[in-house]
Amino acid sequence: MNKTALTILISIVLTIILVSTVNVGTSLFLDEPDYNDYCDDERIVPLNPNATAEEKESYNEEYSECRAEWDTERESYNQLRYYIFATIGFILLLVGLFHKENLIQITGLATGGILVFEGIVINLQNKLIVFISLLAMLVIFGILGYRVVKKF
Repeated sequence: MNKTALTILISIVLTIILVSTVNVGTSLFLDEPDYNDYCDDERIVPLNPNATAEEKESYNEEYSECRAEWDTERESYNQLRYYIFATIGFILLLVGLFHKENLIQITGLATGGILVFEGIVINLQNKLIVFISLLAMLVIFGILGYRVVKKF
């Protein structure tokens, strides 16, 4: 097996390990909001088939209220996860962009790109941050493309 193929193979394995480590580490140290903490069975009374219109409306209001609380907490959680993934991802992208060693370049660019993209997918509700992140990735990979073309 030649050196380039071995470098690519090791980079793929390292990328998988690094992305998995960030995902597992985030889930270990950051508690995900549990839907049942906001909308458990005791809060939402099962609908009685003989319920009056007012009772049905109160069920709907209570469900909407607990769902809104959970959605708000979930958005905050996803925003924090985005910051973790994007920060680590952009650092790895920059390391991969400017390092001389091929193994570190390939691993940094692949892992960084995956983490930033994962952060973007997690936080799609915040369009401005998604747009800025995509522009930053475009700049980084544009610089990479320029360096590759300039080298040949």
